[in-house]
Amino acid sequence: MRRSPMILLLAVVLAVTYWRYAQYVIAFIVIFYIMRMLAIIFRFVSNMVTNLRLSDVDTMDGLGFEKYIANTLKKQGYSNVTLTQQYDYGVDIIANKDGVRWGIQVKRYSGLVKADAARQVVTGLRVYGCERAMVITNSTYSRVALELARSNGCELIDRSGLAHMITRL
Repeated sequence: MRRSPMILLLAVVLAVTYWRYAQYVIAFIVIFYIMRMLAIIFRFVSNMVTNLRLSDVDTMDGLGFEKYIANTLKKQGYSNVTLTQQYDYGVDIIANKDGVRWGIQVKRYSGLVKADAARQVVTGLRVYGCERAMVITNSTYSRVALELARSNGCELIDRSGLAHMITRL
């Protein structure tokens, strides 16, 4: 306990003696904490904006969600983005990116997306002449859906991936 006042006294003596250098150290510490607080605030605001956009997505109907995803894909650099007809054989959107033709199934769900979503889009690829499959949802995938998609080279984008897509715009 006696060491604490001595250490404090030593720190004060050093700070007074080397005040010019101490000012730089104090300024650095203050700037560090200000930057840290700004990063926390930025992250909070960014998450708030993402949640607002995802809550809008959660209230869309199926066709509205398809159109929203098609528009998002265009902004992500996909070209020739088109919606398929009502009887889509498991592919809701066809899009090209980097020379690859994608067949995309979109699922606006409030629950777990099952393996059928991946199965349908993989099956419909040949009908539309697509090379790769993708399923995009505002929800999450079941373990079986994840395994089936991985084994068929189907890319799955869940709620957090969709949020990431939205925030990159």
